[in-house]
Amino acid sequence: MKNSRLKIMTLLFSAVLLFSTLQVASALKTEIIYTGTGGDVSKNYYIKKYSPRTQVTSEVFQAARKGTPMFTFGNGGGKKVIIVAGVHGNELPASIAAVKLINYLSGKNIRGTVYVVPFLIPSSTAKTYRYWKGKNPNSIANIRGTPTNRILQIALSRDVDAVGDFHSTRPGGVPGKTSILCTRIPTYESYRMAYQMSRYSGSAFIPAQVAGKDYPGALEDVCNLAGIPAVTAEVRSPHGSVASGSVTKSYTQMIGFLKYNGVI
Repeated sequence: MKNSRLKIMTLLFSAVLLFSTLQVASALKTEIIYTGTGGDVSKNYYIKKYSPRTQVTSEVFQAARKGTPMFTFGNGGGKKVIIVAGVHGNELPASIAAVKLINYLSGKNIRGTVYVVPFLIPSSTAKTYRYWKGKNPNSIANIRGTPTNRILQIALSRDVDAVGDFHSTRPGGVPGKTSILCTRIPTYESYRMAYQMSRYSGSAFIPAQVAGKDYPGALEDVCNLAGIPAVTAEVRSPHGSVASGSVTKSYTQMIGFLKYNGVI
């Protein structure tokens, strides 16, 4: 009798757990915003190892096979922001942090709308490859038809209020340290946002004077030139690897971006 009751309780628990899992998965609003970029990001050792092991994560990985996935939280109204990671497929901490963020936002009450693109070019992330068709994706955001320009077009068409582009920087590289980059002109809100994010996350604050001068074609600069406040967030980690604490720091930068914009 006791064994029968135990079996029934086990089956009921499994059913509840399965139902809860399906509910979480079905809550994700997913779009493939760019085709031809799909890849199996779970083949990347670090992405698989450090991403949360949940049904939500599995759904994110599955979507990335089809192209560039974008996940929407909120009802499409209110203040709208975009978080982008994986512009460079060999900069892994931000993509892992973005998957962690998607798990956090799933089912959470959002005061506005949050779009999250965890892998801009999943095929590059899968292979830990930096370039797209032989070009630096973060130098061609001003060229129509590129994955980075697609983010700009979405931001313009959906009246997005702010864009956060999250990266990692190798030791000895540029900027070579955990930091928030921004410009003063023509979108001063970029400067204000970056300053507050740097304070919240304990990151260096690196402002430039004019968008498009130091980094022409960079997603941040192209957005600022279009009148959409944007910042670039960097965490220090070797390319193709994940330094200790780098995922947590990138995640903190993302939370700082969302808190500054008042959507969480």
